[in-house]
Amino acid sequence: MLQSMRDNLKGTAAIIVAAFFGFIMVIGGIDFFTGASGGSADRVAEVNGEKISNLDLQRAIQNRRSMIESQYGENVPADLLTDEQLRGPVLQQLVNSSVMRQAAQKRGMVMSSAVVDREIVQMPGFQINGQFDQQMFRDGLRRMGYSPAGFRQLLEQEMVMQQYVNSVSGSAFATRAEAEEVVSVSMEERDFDYLTLSATPLLEGIQVSDSEVQSFYDENQQSFQRPEQVAIEYIELTPEQFAANIDVSDEDVRAQYDQEVKNFQANIRRHAAHILVEGEDEAAQAKVAEVQAKLDEGAEFEALAKEYSDDIITSEEGGDVGFTSGDVFPEAFEDALANLEVGQVSGPVKTDAGVHFIKLLEVADAEPPAFEERKSAIAARLRNAEAEREFVGAISRLGDLAYNAETLAGPAEELGVSVQKSPLFSRRGGAGITADAKVVAAAFAPEVMEDGNSSDVLNLSENHAVVLKVTEHKPAGVKPLEEVQEDIVQRLKRDKAAEQLVSKASAIEQQVGSGESLEDVAKAEELTLETSDKTRRGGFGVRGEVVEHAFSMDAPRPGAKNLEDFKLASGDVVLVQLRAVREGDLSRQSKEQREALMQQLASMQGTSELAAVQQFLASQADIELSAAE
Repeated sequence: MLQSMRDNLKGTAAIIVAAFFGFIMVIGGIDFFTGASGGSADRVAEVNGEKISNLDLQRAIQNRRSMIESQYGENVPADLLTDEQLRGPVLQQLVNSSVMRQAAQKRGMVMSSAVVDREIVQMPGFQINGQFDQQMFRDGLRRMGYSPAGFRQLLEQEMVMQQYVNSVSGSAFATRAEAEEVVSVSMEERDFDYLTLSATPLLEGIQVSDSEVQSFYDENQQSFQRPEQVAIEYIELTPEQFAANIDVSDEDVRAQYDQEVKNFQANIRRHAAHILVEGEDEAAQAKVAEVQAKLDEGAEFEALAKEYSDDIITSEEGGDVGFTSGDVFPEAFEDALANLEVGQVSGPVKTDAGVHFIKLLEVADAEPPAFEERKSAIAARLRNAEAEREFVGAISRLGDLAYNAETLAGPAEELGVSVQKSPLFSRRGGAGITADAKVVAAAFAPEVMEDGNSSDVLNLSENHAVVLKVTEHKPAGVKPLEEVQEDIVQRLKRDKAAEQLVSKASAIEQQVGSGESLEDVAKAEELTLETSDKTRRGGFGVRGEVVEHAFSMDAPRPGAKNLEDFKLASGDVVLVQLRAVREGDLSRQSKEQREALMQQLASMQGTSELAAVQQFLASQADIELSAAE
């Protein structure tokens, strides 16, 4: 799981931290937020005396919303992203998380601080060019409202809980009998032939009367319901709209560069390695003395780390723990590192994790970058900062300009932006900006939809604001006949064609039943007979429908064949002749396939057992849920 975390933490630090909190998804999902706010008074739940605050819940809801949007993009219905929709399941996840974490703590599971720190410095989202960057780390946590200490605590708790999860799910196994039962169904093979009677040649000659159309329309009103819809015009504001028109002078860039050079010494980053000895018993003390003696003899630090270090993650890399700007590691560790010269090794340094021998590998950024190296980045930062100021100012003006405006054309011209329009969309949302839950809610608010007012300024994100007006409103109701008439005509034509084809299929079945082969009948009718041998379940489109029907048919008696027909949505009729059925046989699978299957079944069993454990722990816990506001 932690490797997955490392692989997926990309992009801005804010997204990184948000993504991090979504990785623990056990059964219904466990978001590890509980306990982060120190049990503030505005609790929404309490588990065995441990409070879950409203802040915990709001963070978790936002995290879940971000995960859904990241995974599905604009295809997510807006009503699935509302707080009301997410609150219940997310709160249950927080309760599950608390129950599972408490179970792990009760069993004495712990995680060393060295391992936790190692995870932090290896997260790509906190790195620049593959190296840990303290500013990225701080900025990301600041946006999410966490301190470095709080983040470390959450990560430690998550790692401990993952240990407990693995201890439950990892102990599951599957028997050979279970595997044989699964294979007998999943690997079942069927041999069959099929031919398709196409409706297309018949459609042109089929007539549908107006009365038939009217009757179908009257009898199927539910099929033609249209939800309430609106179309909007809107003004969208982002800092990027203003950045394009901002010029940054060379003097301002130079002044900012000079300030960076002045502050440069505060940002020196040190690359460290360590040998960790855990424990305080005599064996640990003897190990410390042995490492010190070998260092005094001139032994290679990297080799000693591999042999002696109790930090199992860094030991194989010669003890390399990455870069720090002075506050990544415990204070005693940082103080000792700061007093070393490059290549020098400290004496024993004691922290809560144990005793460290620390080596300074390199000092990065010892010299400030040249002006030309920084010029573009500084200019971009100054331009973005000015754009942010103009963006904030435009937002404050937008509300006043749009208030009581007949259209948004005037406010848009005043702000130097354009008015955009959307197609009709329902309360489930549409594409683009109309997929946003806030936009949908504002568009369907009575004062906007019915009274014709402009919406309030909607802050869709930190740097994205919108004001909208409804330009068209269509109440819910039945679509008019003229709107659906052509669809009805085509539907009735397909139905009539299918009736003719079913009669033809019955005639073919009678011929086969009288002793003719399906192959001979197909040739006589100039139809294409498809053969499908050793076929397994699955498939897409028409082929998938044929396979699905073939697997729904009864197995034929030895030496016999079963023949059935069925209709497709297109009006085509398919005849399927099932010739043979063979159950899957585990012994026919390769060794690799058998092992993969057993692992998959064990994983499924582990998931099931974990769900049972979670359910049991929840049933034994003292859980109090506060009423939703």
